[in-house]
Amino acid sequence: DKENPGLIPRAVDKLFNSKRDLDMNPGLRVSIKVELLEIYNEEVRDLLDSRSGPDGQLIKLKVNSDDTVRNILVSTDNKDEVSEILELAQKRRCVKATKSNSQSSRSHLLFTIHFEVDSDTESSRRKGCLRIVDLAGSERLEKSGSTGVLAKEAKHINSSLLALKEVI
Repeated sequence: DKENPGLIPRAVDKLFNSKRDLDMNPGLRVSIKVELLEIYNEEVRDLLDSRSGPDGQLIKLKVNSDDTVRNILVSTDNKDEVSEILELAQKRRCVKATKSNSQSSRSHLLFTIHFEVDSDTESSRRKGCLRIVDLAGSERLEKSGSTGVLAKEAKHINSSLLALKEVI
């Protein structure tokens, strides 16, 4: 929604404004990469892999410490490219209809943007990343009417939200 952008579009806008300012310094090179993962039924999936998504195969990933192994990072030069990447990932995200929501997200989305600044004059490299998580909402089985696969998904969503509550 252009009139009321969410957290991810506002963060991306801020980062690309910073990139524009840094690009004015001739000795600096700035690179930005994006990754999009989802946690679906306790499995981490890469939404940028062309084989993933509702009609594709399940692409499982391993998460080691704070890194994901064998996932896809996409280099990007502007916020419009990031918007296109987000749209693609949203199409591949697991979404199904329930009685309480016609577009119910069945997974948690993990958006990461990597920001790297190389300085020729100082021979240095600075790296950072911003991770934003879009959590699926909790679900009451009686209200949503979920059965079978939908009930299993709801169970995983609710248990992961409960685990997060314990951590926080």
